[in-house]
Amino acid sequence: MTDGLFNFDKILNYLPTEEFIVSAYLLVDGKRITKKDYLSELNSMIVKEKERIETSSGLGKNTQKNILNTLDRIKSYVGDSYKYENEKTLLIYAGTSSDLWEVYKLPIILKSKIIIDPKPHTQSLRSLINNYKKYGVLLINREKAQIYQVYLGKIKEYLAAFISEVPARVNFRFESGLREKKILGKIDEKLHQFYKMLNDNIFGFFKENKFDYLILAGRKEIINEFKHYLHNYLKAMVIGTFEEDPSAPEHIILEKANKVISNFEKSSTDQLIDRLIDELEPQKMGVIGLKKTIDALMANNIKTLVYMEDYAARGYACPACGYVTLKIMEKCPYCDNVVIHFNDIIDEIVESALNQGSEIIPVSKNDRFKDCGRIGAISRYKL
Repeated sequence: MTDGLFNFDKILNYLPTEEFIVSAYLLVDGKRITKKDYLSELNSMIVKEKERIETSSGLGKNTQKNILNTLDRIKSYVGDSYKYENEKTLLIYAGTSSDLWEVYKLPIILKSKIIIDPKPHTQSLRSLINNYKKYGVLLINREKAQIYQVYLGKIKEYLAAFISEVPARVNFRFESGLREKKILGKIDEKLHQFYKMLNDNIFGFFKENKFDYLILAGRKEIINEFKHYLHNYLKAMVIGTFEEDPSAPEHIILEKANKVISNFEKSSTDQLIDRLIDELEPQKMGVIGLKKTIDALMANNIKTLVYMEDYAARGYACPACGYVTLKIMEKCPYCDNVVIHFNDIIDEIVESALNQGSEIIPVSKNDRFKDCGRIGAISRYKL
């Protein structure tokens, strides 16, 4: 079982068998809905799935029973065992006749849905994985170093600590001046080799796509020393530093790293929003506002979707073809299916953009963007 950790290999590499897999997405964002709300939504989805399975699925009784039991297991887990940790979407993959049970707590909104197929539903998950950046964290002093990866708000250790041969302390009280210089020379050489080895290992991680950006941690003078050994590519990846020891607990490292990441991402997002407003929209390489954003989405012309996390708006969407509109209508103009009214259409927009391979950037606070419309997009091609 995976609960809150992000090892997606089992799901992404799943090979279909004769059993069915229940993929349950549940929006649990505490800023948008209450526990009562998402439990009610989950129960409603399960009731609809049970009715569909029992009346029109064409499945055998034993298969139906396994699916219904799995749906009840999901309901029980969410109601009794699930603990909210500031995530926005809870994602559960459950096998109907095996021990497959994977739980992921995701930091982005995805619309609530249940999909039952011979394999896990991973389209939105794959797009989400491609969206989020990985951050390498190197904690270093003169005796040892440790490398971590921070991804989707979680932390992962890489290898054991790197131990240097540099002595922590040298007593020169009984040494001659010449002897002291020789010892210091050997220490400098060992430190040189230690820093060089660390650079090689970090560069190796970078080439293996283990991280997109790098954070350095340690005493300021140690970080400044080590920066001289960093490959130029890695220097360009450094987004910040903080003071901490390589032996610090993971939760402390994660907390400090997340502050650096939050500041970096906010600064990057603010710059992107300014560029969207001042440059891209006037040049017709971007749009701002709900209607223009939906028009770009329907034209498959969103490279990057930007939206305020607390933004909600009414709208309509077709469950069959994904058509989204703000206009009041009963049937989809493209496939003639009945459209559904949503009190909040933003979830549908985000999910559709993800499925089109768009980058998704949620914004927690930006007064200028709030005044301009709260949602917008960078286009793939000129409008």
